[in-house]
Amino acid sequence: MISLVLSLALAAAACTGGVAVNGPVTPPVAPSITTQPFNLTVTAGQTATFTASASGTAPLGYQWQKNGTNIAGATSASYTISATTIADSGSTFDVVVSNSAGSTTSNSATLTVNTTPVAPAITTEPANQTVTAGQTATFSVVASGTAPLTYQWNRNGAAISGAASSSYTTPATTSSDNSAQFTVSVSNASGSVTSNTATLTVNAATSTLQITTTQLAGATLSGAYSATFAASGGTTPYTWSLSSGSLPTGLTLSSSGTISGTPSVLGSFPFTVQVKDAAAHTASSNFTINVVNPALSVNVSSPANGATVSGTVTVSGTASDTVSVSSVQVS
Repeated sequence: MISLVLSLALAAAACTGGVAVNGPVTPPVAPSITTQPFNLTVTAGQTATFTASASGTAPLGYQWQKNGTNIAGATSASYTISATTIADSGSTFDVVVSNSAGSTTSNSATLTVNTTPVAPAITTEPANQTVTAGQTATFSVVASGTAPLTYQWNRNGAAISGAASSSYTTPATTSSDNSAQFTVSVSNASGSVTSNTATLTVNAATSTLQITTTQLAGATLSGAYSATFAASGGTTPYTWSLSSGSLPTGLTLSSSGTISGTPSVLGSFPFTVQVKDAAAHTASSNFTINVVNPALSVNVSSPANGATVSGTVTVSGTASDTVSVSSVQVS
């Protein structure tokens, strides 16, 4: 009887000791997004990886979503699309992070997928150019491919500094430029292509530049005037200018070598005209334009045969003319 009571007491003591709790219990912390996924831009075929970081009591569970729908198997802190397509462009991605205390959803990140760039191709090759010494030469190319396209012109295999557009114009040529060879390389994100070679031919200027006009016609006060200078030799085109003196008031000289206008002042007007060719050679000549009054005209109304002699004499001129009629003779 005594042994039975002792066993029950020991069992009760063991049971009481097994459920004893020491100290306060800490509740789990709900998850919080610390690093949001961000927008991505890729080219079709490339991978795209979205990542997020979260805090909270472990273990944390992740579930990525595309356009609000769960993605099967996407249950880690990052999600990778191995080969993007154009159909993926514009899709939004977010992640839901959860634990025993709750869940939270990240901001949405947008995926932009660009088309694969097309490598450049030359559609119009640069052409050979022939110029006269002193002139410039322009080479041009037309290329296709995904923009932006970049250009680099080369002379005899060496890059030309600053020649980075679809055309290239040389400085004024000299005999040393003869037979120079030009190419252009066109590039984009997908590759590059080099054009065929274009050859520059530079011919010598034909002869010495000279003005062939020797004199100019006189001008009439208040009358329309026009005269054009001529030159030969050198390298066309020519540019004309007044280097000294002055033209009669009312007249002007164009760069093509034509004097035109209506003179409004009497007098003699000496001046020097200069012509410049494409090679910057010049020639000059002296000229004078004399502006005079218009010639007087007399109109007589004659009487009929047998009639009394009477009539009208009409004299025309300008305000500066001195006019007198000394006699009228009828025969």
